[in-house]
Formats: sequence, structure tokens, C-alpha cells
Amino acid sequence: MNYQCIQYFWLSVTGLMLVATGCGNGSVDGRPTPVSVSGTVYYKKQPSVGAKVMFAPQGHQYAAVGQTDSVGRFHLQTFEPMDGAVPGEFKIAVTKFEVIDLPNGGIKENFFLPGKYRDPSTSGLTAVVPAEGTKDIRLELAD
Repeated sequence: MNYQCIQYFWLSVTGLMLVATGCGNGSVDGRPTPVSVSGTVYYKKQPSVGAKVMFAPQGHQYAAVGQTDSVGRFHLQTFEPMDGAVPGEFKIAVTKFEVIDLPNGGIKENFFLPGKYRDPSTSGLTAVVPAEGTKDIRLELAD
């Protein structure tokens, strides 16, 4: 998957979140209430700092996203910052990359996690968010 595909993927997720929230108008009738969801991403048994996490919904339409902090912790957001995720089943994608502009006008992509984790259908990562939320999701990534 190249940088442009990844960029479109994450922009699509963001766009879906804006549509679901009515472009940030603060209130949408019939919108489900997210519950607090947080966890930690580990790669090779070490916390992964700056990784983007996406929970792709299975059986409902509300994705949730987050980014790991300086100790690898993430807090999900569906509609508002850190509001959590809608209870249900999810497949999970995790990515961490940088894009370097080259002098010749091209770009170079540096990925810091294995490629299979960039796509929720190939990552093998899943979670069930219970109605009361959860603070202990542990995502273990390996080569």
C-alpha cells in the first residue's frame, strides 16, 4: 500500500466521521453514545509512540480512531475528541509512518510497523467494545 492509498484511507475515515457528526454541529438526533475506550500499542514488546489506530466497525457504521502518546497509550474518538467508540465488534488497523520529500520532487515513505497492520482486514487484530467501555485494550504487534 503506498502513501497515497494510506492518505486516502485515513481521509475517508475522517470524512465519514464528519458526515456522521453533521460536520461538527454538536448534536445529531439518533446518534449512538460512544463509551470510553483506551489501550496501548506494543511493537516487539515496546510501546509504539505516534502510531495511528483505527477501529473498523463490524455490524454497525461508526469507526473510531486514535493516536498513541509518549507511552504508547491511545484514546479513541468517534464523534468528539476522546469520546470513545460505539459498543460493538471491530477489526483494527495500526500504522506508523513518515513521508520524506526528496530533492527531486518525489517522496520516500518510511513505515515503522509491519504492513499487515495497516489494513483491518489483514491485521488479525480485533476487539469487542462492551457497553461500559474499556481501558485495557492491549494491541501486541510483531513481525
